[in-house]
Amino acid sequence: MRENLQRDELGRFIKGLTPWNKGKKGVYSEKVLKRMSEAKKGMHLSPKTEFEKGHIPWIKNKRGIHLSPETEFKKGHKWSKKMERKKLENLRKKVMLKPNLEMTENLAYVIGLLKGDGCVYRNERSFRICLDNCDIKIANNYFNSLKEIGLNPFICEIMPSNGIGKQKMYRILAHSKEFYQWYKKLSLEKLKKLFDTKEKIIGFLRGFYEAEGSITRYVKFNKYVSTSIIINNTDLKLLRLIKSLLEKLNLNFRMNGPYKNNRLGGYNSKLLYRVQTGSRINVFRFIDVIRPSVKTLNLIVDS
Repeated sequence: MRENLQRDELGRFIKGLTPWNKGKKGVYSEKVLKRMSEAKKGMHLSPKTEFEKGHIPWIKNKRGIHLSPETEFKKGHKWSKKMERKKLENLRKKVMLKPNLEMTENLAYVIGLLKGDGCVYRNERSFRICLDNCDIKIANNYFNSLKEIGLNPFICEIMPSNGIGKQKMYRILAHSKEFYQWYKKLSLEKLKKLFDTKEKIIGFLRGFYEAEGSITRYVKFNKYVSTSIIINNTDLKLLRLIKSLLEKLNLNFRMNGPYKNNRLGGYNSKLLYRVQTGSRINVFRFIDVIRPSVKTLNLIVDS
């Protein structure tokens, strides 16, 4: 039992844990296959006897939404007028929030993350500002920054759809019509003019680096060779803006690309461009000036 809990919390490939299917052949064990076969034939008895032979399911020949066995079965579900009015009022309060859109370091950080991993879009009933990220530090920083500019976000955990080889993610979501309209009109030229102070530039670069950047340590023959910082994106104009902002902070990065993009999309995927540096001085200066919460030098110190 303890091994099962450890496997669920830490993953399958933990040293010392015995795989559940060790010594078994095929996708399912013989015991599981027998149980499945009996269930199909109506021979397997569950605690609620749903597979008992001759048992007639309560839902047979019925259509619509299942409310509960005790309530009347209805085709479609409608909220009461009072509840529907309350839900619309609550949603309206969220959507009509008026955030502070005067450019600050917090707002610049939010824009940096949105340009990297986030999205701002409209659905049938609301205007959404959404970010999915697997790092709790970034999720909390983004959540707090949205609060600082006057939005009312919430955060939840989401699991990958296939449940195989992927980490759980944190979804941070806020609603605002005013932010949506302002963001959609925000061109790169306007951004360049808005980032008129060092603090705003640092906030934007921190957000974009945490979303799209990486720091890598190269080792050869068990000896430290070099460290590099790489920022990837498919938008060449956006990366040119990133490079120009880095130069304003006296950080010398070079532009490389295009490269083949091996992510989703296959042959139709956009080409990848890269802003990077392999200079040890630049790497240390970048971490010291930008102050990211993740992907920092403490992850790559010599052992």
